[in-house]
Amino acid sequence: MCELSYSTKIYYDDTDAGGVVYYANYLKLCERAKQEFFIKHNCDLFELHYEGIYLIVKEVKAEYVKSLKLGETADVYVDIKNIKKASIVLHFDIKVKDDLRASIDILSVSVKNNSKITKLPKCVENLPCVKGD
Repeated sequence: MCELSYSTKIYYDDTDAGGVVYYANYLKLCERAKQEFFIKHNCDLFELHYEGIYLIVKEVKAEYVKSLKLGETADVYVDIKNIKKASIVLHFDIKVKDDLRASIDILSVSVKNNSKITKLPKCVENLPCVKGD
């Protein structure tokens, strides 16, 4: 993996009544890790948003290996799996210590505020850690 981008404790609001993380909340962890990863590499998604450029999610592939549970600390690692002219695939491994809990790929497409596909911003093109398909 390229790097640890986000680490957080699992809180009550992340879980169901049994103390297990609800499946959609894994995607929230990935989104936060993505934002932190981009910020660390001088690519501020908030700034791009205000410039009218968005990375919208087109596809998600998730493999839930083992449940995350209340009180655990989840570490989210990010790799760039693939970059094309107007899209990027990020790979996320969510772990507790070295124990893999989920492996997720998210394909995002670059669009302008008029919803038309546009070339990825330079800062996205220049991100490190491209591992390829």
